[in-house]
Amino acid sequence: MRRPIGRREGFSLVEALVALAIAALAFTAIFALQDQMTVGQMRLQRTLDTAAVQRNGLELLADINPMEEPSGQRNMTGGRVISWTAEPVTETRRNAGFPSGEGVFDVALYEVDAVITTAGGRELGRLQFRRLGWRRAFGDFTL
Repeated sequence: MRRPIGRREGFSLVEALVALAIAALAFTAIFALQDQMTVGQMRLQRTLDTAAVQRNGLELLADINPMEEPSGQRNMTGGRVISWTAEPVTETRRNAGFPSGEGVFDVALYEVDAVITTAGGRELGRLQFRRLGWRRAFGDFTL
């Protein structure tokens, strides 16, 4: 069979340029999405790192008695430091004795504010929680 004169097979230059422009727009959108995903992943990793540091700091402060040690600091791994201050939220009172009467401890509820910093002083996270403080009021108590 013969082809009509003036007709050629394939794409014209205009068709190829339009296809190239469409592909370029699609790739631009894909690269923008990939960039946003990378930024989001980095932000998530920073958040997870901060949460881990805060959990470690909270664990280090699990044993403090804010009535005996209302402020202080402890060293953490990686050169980090956790510092805290504690302020009483309630008045000091005597604990209840068992089975009745007064106990041998003075107790109060404290608000503890803690800051975790790097060795260079950059703040990594803050914690705020309430903790019971106690001290022996009298007597000799041995377990």
